[in-house]
Amino acid sequence: MGSFYMFNDLKSARDVTKYTLFRGTTDWTQLQQFDMYESGYPYLIMVSVPRFLQEMADRDTEVKTLLDSYKHIIEYEFLGFDSGIQNIEVETQEITNNIQTANVITKVNAPSATSFSMRYKEKAGAPIEKLHEMYLRCISDPGTTFKTYNGLIGFEDGQIDPRDAGFHKECFSFLYMHTDNTGLLLERAIYWVCCQPTSAPLEIFNGTRGEVQFQELTVEFNGIPLLGDKINAQAKKILDWMNSEANENMVHRNSWNYDYAGIGDTAYGLSQSSLWGGSSNG
Repeated sequence: MGSFYMFNDLKSARDVTKYTLFRGTTDWTQLQQFDMYESGYPYLIMVSVPRFLQEMADRDTEVKTLLDSYKHIIEYEFLGFDSGIQNIEVETQEITNNIQTANVITKVNAPSATSFSMRYKEKAGAPIEKLHEMYLRCISDPGTTFKTYNGLIGFEDGQIDPRDAGFHKECFSFLYMHTDNTGLLLERAIYWVCCQPTSAPLEIFNGTRGEVQFQELTVEFNGIPLLGDKINAQAKKILDWMNSEANENMVHRNSWNYDYAGIGDTAYGLSQSSLWGGSSNG
């Protein structure tokens, strides 16, 4: 009948049945029995952006720069979720003889529509705030409530037909991954779909003379988390690519061997000939 195992492509748990763990004398010479799960290794991939934003970016270089920078920040400065991942929980019903009662599980609830949030430090030029403000104003003008896509909706050539404007063009999607402490094995993958930001943080522009501060943003999305065998399989392929030397943005897990840009810089870095009295040819 095939395999009944549900967690292919995720890191397998070690078989600890041959160890005594904490029963009786603990064998501290067998530390492999305490192969603990470690948190702290999350990644976030922006799988897709709203189609209307992509169409804007394809026609406007300013929008493209803003959208590309936003995507890069969300992915590469991601430090983890403040909230969002929820437990699978159950509902029960009573079986009773009016003296004793048993509660039995009759329904299992997995998280559906929920929100997730993470924190970033806003950069000069406010790319996160601007992208969220543009997005929200486009899907529902605050002054009229009309969906405008900032002029992209209409009946002229090159515009989006009003009949094709809708939620299907307005959602982000993300892949959340948590790896083990080697960065090579996948502990969990969640595919977030139907995602929409919940605010544009204009409040960062409050300021008092003499009080100079970097501004931290809470970036929150509503979305639907999806989990499954095929999601795990695709996530493992993506993780393998992130760690591949063929990827110019590969994850450099070994900092000792990292080739910092300043090492080979002959103008301002360690390779200036004036620093060591040699020629550029060694």
